[in-house]
Amino acid sequence: MPQKRTAAAPRTRSGTAPSLDPTIVPSAASAPVATPRSARAAATRLELLLAAERLFALHGLMGVSLRQIVAATRQRNLATVHYHFGSREALAHAICDLRMPAIEQARAQRLSAYLEDPPPPARRAVELLRIQIEPSAEPVFAARGRSHFRRLLAHSFVSDEIDLRSYIGTHYDRGIRQTGRLLRTESAHLSAATFAVRWALLIRSMTYLLASLEARVEALSWRKGEALLRAEMAEMAVAFAGFFAAPDEAHASTA
Repeated sequence: MPQKRTAAAPRTRSGTAPSLDPTIVPSAASAPVATPRSARAAATRLELLLAAERLFALHGLMGVSLRQIVAATRQRNLATVHYHFGSREALAHAICDLRMPAIEQARAQRLSAYLEDPPPPARRAVELLRIQIEPSAEPVFAARGRSHFRRLLAHSFVSDEIDLRSYIGTHYDRGIRQTGRLLRTESAHLSAATFAVRWALLIRSMTYLLASLEARVEALSWRKGEALLRAEMAEMAVAFAGFFAAPDEAHASTA
């Protein structure tokens, strides 16, 4: 009696049988393939973002022309900026979109660890302020001291034309707000109005201090710069903890 033949497993174009293991994710061949044109467009966009970030940081959000940004890249067509971003404001927003996700992710991880295992009450304000301050330096760490984002953000406090603070507040403030709420619970001696004033002062002061620190780190080797960065951010957290721990004199005088 002739033996029954089983159907052969289907074969790929290379002649090998495909994996039938359902735990294996399909290869990149099934995903959209980046074309040379799209790859060039992405590279051009990133080149423009980095050039704009550096020039905005050094000269202000309105202190550099789009022509100067194009000239700082390998591009020659002024319309390139308009093609990729549409406007100066959209370009500045795109820089935030490039940098802020890593900052927010780092802050979310620190908040998760804090909530899972809170420190003793006496250390909570300092730890929350470290959670607020230290992830903000993620771009400095990523670039090993050759970053410009913190200085760009400092310009946002003196620019009325481009409101990056509102943009970040709309898109990337979840971790900031949660940190603020937790710090508020550790500052029960402060009225809501006094806490709001001190929180606003913290954000402004932190922005300027990190911008200055970024510039100082850039002038050093990364070994020395990293040590300076970590040490001064730790001291900033301690100093601001004292700032929030101070008596509510304004509230007491009106009581």
